[in-house]
Formats: sequence, structure tokens, C-alpha cells
Amino acid sequence: MTEPKLLSDAEVREFIVNGFIVIQPDVEPALHESIDHQLQNAWENESWYGNNIVSRVPDLHQIVRSPRVDGAITSIAGPEYINHPHRAMHVSTPVEDTSIDYAADVNAPPMGKGSVAGSGWHQDAHSPLARARHHHPRFLIGFYFPHDTPRSMGPTRIQAGSHLYSQPVEPHAVVLPEILPAGSFMLVHFDMVHAAFPNRSDRARFMVKFVFTRTRHPTAPSWNHVESNWQRPDAGLVGYDITPAWQATWNWMRGVPIETNGLALLDQPWPDADDQVARLNTIYSFPHDQATIERLYDRLLSNAGKDKHKRILARNRDGDPVPRDDTTGFPRCWNERAIVMEDEAYALTAIGAAVAPTVAAMCEHDDPWIQINAAFVLGELGPAARNALPALVELLQSPVSAVVRQALDAIGSVGVGIELALDEIERLLKTTNDDWQEAQVMRGWVDADQVRLNAAFALVNAVTVGGLDAATAATIEGLLIDSLDDPNGYVGAIAADGLKRMKSPSAIDAAFQYLADRRWDESLSKRKPF
Repeated sequence: MTEPKLLSDAEVREFIVNGFIVIQPDVEPALHESIDHQLQNAWENESWYGNNIVSRVPDLHQIVRSPRVDGAITSIAGPEYINHPHRAMHVSTPVEDTSIDYAADVNAPPMGKGSVAGSGWHQDAHSPLARARHHHPRFLIGFYFPHDTPRSMGPTRIQAGSHLYSQPVEPHAVVLPEILPAGSFMLVHFDMVHAAFPNRSDRARFMVKFVFTRTRHPTAPSWNHVESNWQRPDAGLVGYDITPAWQATWNWMRGVPIETNGLALLDQPWPDADDQVARLNTIYSFPHDQATIERLYDRLLSNAGKDKHKRILARNRDGDPVPRDDTTGFPRCWNERAIVMEDEAYALTAIGAAVAPTVAAMCEHDDPWIQINAAFVLGELGPAARNALPALVELLQSPVSAVVRQALDAIGSVGVGIELALDEIERLLKTTNDDWQEAQVMRGWVDADQVRLNAAFALVNAVTVGGLDAATAATIEGLLIDSLDDPNGYVGAIAADGLKRMKSPSAIDAAFQYLADRRWDESLSKRKPF
């Protein structure tokens, strides 16, 4: 493997402000052309393939592993990131009426028949079910365009700087490239507001989406870091200033405490949801003192008793609920897309380790939404929340799957001390909970699927951080091997990744056997079945 080519300070600052960066993989141009042909053949003659598209076109791995792309992901998500098993081929077919050249900021323009790309402004949902929205880059999206994609072909458009928003608002700072050259790889913060654009050319446009996941709390910069001070990059594309939020991410990625200007006042009304700039400046400008912690604690508790841990479901024409979230007005509650926590939770996170004892006590509250927000905060603190692990482990016994899922993610984000949670994690991986078997989304995934996936991620994060004693390592290895046969393929994929990281002969053998059993012969087709 060639060493990754890491980003510079200026490029990381550009990502923090804009929420994305465009990279050209350092591979031969012929590779992009070959991938384009393979994607076209799969789409026209075989299947969309969904998560399996990268297995069908394994040359795509060369793009992700190229030094420039791997280096950019490493710079933002850390050197031990996971290439998430969710990926998809987004196809945009030509529209019937090519005479209309829509404005770059238009919402939901018509797409070509059969297109697999959403043209309405949106923030992505997690898969198979929801996880939290994080301000700092814990999840990334990669958009790969194998062929030249001019504006007329409908490249993905982005609202620069919108990745910290709690919801899409009036479009601004819209980036719609005049052309994305063949091979362009757009690395994007997972929560970016983006949309497809109509294809007015005479051929289908192909794009492959990847997802990447951070596995450990940053302790030092993972890019070519020279200058420690924050400064707004020359390549910044937004017209507003949220320096407190940008600087918070910069410091978090550098593994140093988040600073504050201490200007926010709790006695003032919280900014309106549509004023995302004021909201973010408020969240990251509170004084870092105990009085502020206690006031934020009280404000967060005011959300108790409102059933915010319950989803608001859309309804069909007959008025019956369907397994899809009603996002009208973007309600702040649990959903199965991606969960925006209360602003007070993000503010507590920004204060840092000093909030851990107060937030740990919040886990004992009897309202599930309060428990979910508390677990989120503790996870965002990383290893600094190690002493709060008993409170998180206690949440794993909750009958509310949303609480369990968030607690598992928090335990994984803390990354250390997982031995305290292993008994409960084993129970969750191996015991069927009849209350968690109802389909939560139209694709059929159930709560239990995401519980087991979050448990697998927590185990992999612990392996990545390391420092496990022999007994703990043996238990984790056994749980990961058992998880290879999980009925949810996401779980098996993450378990195999974890076993590879463990590096013991038995772990490597199990992972190799799992992958060998699922080998795909790409030389076969409908015309050559054997």
C-alpha cells in the first residue's frame, strides 16, 4: 500500500468551513473509464445492486485506496477509519424536456425517468437505521464521479457550510460545478445539505456514494499539521461567520480542548430554528464554568415529558401510519433518518470534560429523550467520559431501543473501558427482543438490526483504541466471530473489519473464511452463469 497523501492545514480548514473538499484520485485515467463502463453495464443489464455495487465493481476499491483519497479521509476521519458497508450507485437519467435550465438553488426539479437520485434539498439518513447528527466529522460521505460530469449532466450540488445545520433552510452558498472532471471524488461531511440536479445530456450520469466512519476520539492532528492557530481559509465559500463553531471543530480534530469567547447568555431566548448562524454561535459561545453547566442541565431537562423519544410517522392516503418519518417542520425528536439532539446537548459537549459528572447523573432521569441526549454528550467527550461508563452501561438495560442504540454509540465513542459493558453487549447480540422486531423503515430494517450493528461498532472501536487485557480481547474476538453470521449483513461486515484489526491468527482465519465464503466472481454474467 502506498502511503496516504495527507491534507494540509489550509485544506482541513477549507473542509471545516465549507463541509466538503474535492480530490482527484492519483490513478490512471483509464481506470475511471473502465469503472464507468462497468457501472453502465450493471445498470443497463443487471441490477442497481445497492450496497453490493462495490463488490460488483471491485475496481472502485482502487479509488478509495488511492493515496490522495485515502489521505484525505485519513486527514478528516483519522487513520483507522472504517469504510462503512453502506454504499450506492446514484444514477441520473436524461430528462424528457431538456430545454429548461433550472437555477442552481431550485428545490426538487424533475429528474429523468428511473433516476436513483433525489433532487430535493436534504441531509442524508443513516443506514440501515438512524444515528445521531454530529457537528464534528465522525461520519463522512464520498461522492465519486467516474466520467466527466458537466452542469448539463447534473452533478451533485451542495450548500456549502450547511453541515452543521439542524435542518435545511433557505438555500444559500450553493455549489453547482460547471464540470466535475472524470474521477472527481467529493469528500463531504455526512450532514451536508445537498441535492441532485436534472440531467439534460443524452446519457445517464453515474455517481457512487461511499460512507466512512471515525473509530476513535482524536488525540492529535491526522493531517500535515504545521500551524496550530485557527484562521478562516481563503477558499471559504460562505458569507457568514461562525468562528466559535469552526474553531471548536479545529481544536477537536487536533485533540485539544475547545475554546470559547464566553459571550452567550442563557437568560436570552434561544435563536429561531431558521437562524442557523445565530444558533451555532450561541452553542459554541457559552462560558465554560459550573454555573453554565447547571443552567444548560436545567434547560435540557425542560424537554422531559414531551415524548420526544417517539417518532412522528407519515401517513398514507387512508390516514394510516407508515414506517417513514413525517419531517414536516423538522420536529426535534427521535426519527429513523438522523437524530438532531437538543441544542443544550451540543453546548454541553462544547464545554468538555467538566460536564461529565453532571451529564452522567442525567442518565438516571426517567425520560428516554433525556437519557438519549445525555448518552450523546458523554460519547462526544470521548475517553474523558470513562468514569461515566457505568451510567451508560445501565442504559443498555432500557426497554427503549432508541436509548440502547444511543448508549452503544456513546460507549463506542468513549472507546476505553469497554470491559464494563461486555456482558450487556453479549446479551444484546445474542438475545432476541420481541419488542424490537417491527419494521421501522420501508426497506424492512428493525430496531434489533441497528442495536446489533451499534454493538459491533462499539467492539471495533475498542479494538482500534487498544490496550485490552487478554480476557477482554478474547471475549471481543468471540463476539465478533459469532456476529459474522448475523442476519444483518452490515453487522457481519463490521465484525469482519474488527477481526482484521485484532490480528490474532484465529481472528484473521475467521474473517478470511467469512469473506472467502462470499467471494463474487465478477467475470460471470447473465450470459455466462458458470
